[in-house]
Amino acid sequence: MNPPANSGTPGDPSISEEIKTPTTDTDSDLWTSDRVAQYLHVSLKSVFNLRKKGLPFVKVGGAVRFVPQEVKDYLLINHNLASHRLRQAVRKGAAP
Repeated sequence: MNPPANSGTPGDPSISEEIKTPTTDTDSDLWTSDRVAQYLHVSLKSVFNLRKKGLPFVKVGGAVRFVPQEVKDYLLINHNLASHRLRQAVRKGAAP
């Protein structure tokens, strides 16, 4: 038997072509802990510690997910977290 012909009209992409179109990582998608760690250039343990310090997250059926804009807003509001390392360097006598 021959496979069925494409039922779409000429010029319209078929359903299989639409599925194969790669999706991009947009801000409307929820991020996993791995994606947040990659975005912040930190380890997964650091992401877990940031969650304990107030990094906003949501649970989707038991899985932890992050809203990208909330992560970015948290960093803007809590930019003083990075200054902790600067204070440590000054105490040890290292020049920033």
